[in-house]
Amino acid sequence: MTVDPMRTSWDDAADHQRTVEKELASFPGAAVVQVVQGDAHRADAVVAELHAATVRVTDQRVLATDGDIAWAWLVTDMAAVVHGATEPWTIFDVPGISDFGVALPADEVARFREVIGGLPGVEVRHQDATGVMPGVPVVPPHEPASAVPASLAAAPSFPPPDPDTGPVPLVIAEATSPAPSALGALGAAAVAAAPAAAAPGRLLSLPDSPEGLAGLDARNISAWFGTHQVLDRVSLHMEAGKVTALIGPSGCGKSTFLRILNRMHEMIPAAAMAGEVLLDGHDLYDANRKLTDARREVGMVFQKPNPFPSMSIYDNVLASLRLTGTKASMEVKDELVESCLGKAGLWNEVKDRLRSPGGGLSGGQQQRLCIARALAIKPRVLLMDEPCSALDPTSTRRIEETIIELVNEVTIVIVTHNMQQAARVSDHCAFFLASQGTPGVIVEHGPTDAMFNAPQDTRTLDYVTGRFG
Repeated sequence: MTVDPMRTSWDDAADHQRTVEKELASFPGAAVVQVVQGDAHRADAVVAELHAATVRVTDQRVLATDGDIAWAWLVTDMAAVVHGATEPWTIFDVPGISDFGVALPADEVARFREVIGGLPGVEVRHQDATGVMPGVPVVPPHEPASAVPASLAAAPSFPPPDPDTGPVPLVIAEATSPAPSALGALGAAAVAAAPAAAAPGRLLSLPDSPEGLAGLDARNISAWFGTHQVLDRVSLHMEAGKVTALIGPSGCGKSTFLRILNRMHEMIPAAAMAGEVLLDGHDLYDANRKLTDARREVGMVFQKPNPFPSMSIYDNVLASLRLTGTKASMEVKDELVESCLGKAGLWNEVKDRLRSPGGGLSGGQQQRLCIARALAIKPRVLLMDEPCSALDPTSTRRIEETIIELVNEVTIVIVTHNMQQAARVSDHCAFFLASQGTPGVIVEHGPTDAMFNAPQDTRTLDYVTGRFG
């Protein structure tokens, strides 16, 4: 067991690098949209509204945020933007993905398009440049199926997930290079583990199993939001094929640390970090490592279940394939759905209603559906941020059983405030603490039995026995 001293300052400011973004404009009352039929350039395109959002344009990206949810498109990866001819939407065209974008309030369209037109290196295209002046319907979410064209009724609806109540936005979509894709958190791990987009029309045979169990090493991790430091030189080894629980009171940096493990933190404007995250000895933050490669191997499940309610159970499991442009044969899809639902402990409960909406499941079933969706990407590490906090005791027990069963094939790191849960499911624990306005640190970490029965630091003893926190 290791005990680390509390540290209150960053001693080497030269190692701390920040990239400052300049905000150009902000547009409340906007929405995230998706082309669900046709091509954005063509008159027959049908665009569906996914959820409301505030859109911000900076010199580096376009952000669409809704509470804790954020979509991000990097300017450097945009091949072009496509403006609707008669509708107030814009689709961001990046290699491999050309069907996600934003819709603006009618009175802000002109200003938004002027700002977008000023972004360096971004080609602006208008739908009416094709010679057609169509009326393109923007279909609101949750419209009754009878009012939606048959071709659209089967298309996924993307209501806003609500992954947690913390202050850190969750990256739902982004454009990356050279193999960019729209990555969905999907309550699971499409953000964390999205396969590269397939060539058009190519059928992919998905891998049968993960590449192998992998351990994570976080070394000297420090994190900031603006000038506020939230973590100070945190180091932790998360052993392959084990469950590591991160415990500690609210506000000590546990969830921030978890997001750093799959590079979500870097997508937050004004956020910065220092240190290394090694997956099997390779730094996930290496400048030569693609973001999509890092997230392909490290998946995530969030605090509140967030399946797409209007999407079927079957399609929820496979949602990440569609978002990444990955095609698979029907046989492969069927096998993948059964396998992932089985591993998540849900197959026997839903096998006779796979085409029913995912939103019709109970809270515990929805969370297991999100776990199944994470497993469809076949990550080597699965991060779980308080996955049972919104569930009843019976559902919590089933999720815990699923965690114990899954650890045979994927390394798991879980944040929990439930000390009994940490004792039940984890092999190792790390106790985070931030006191008197100082950044969070790991006070002590080691085998779970030792942490609960013979901690070396009195603060650990006080926390696990309920004297504070």
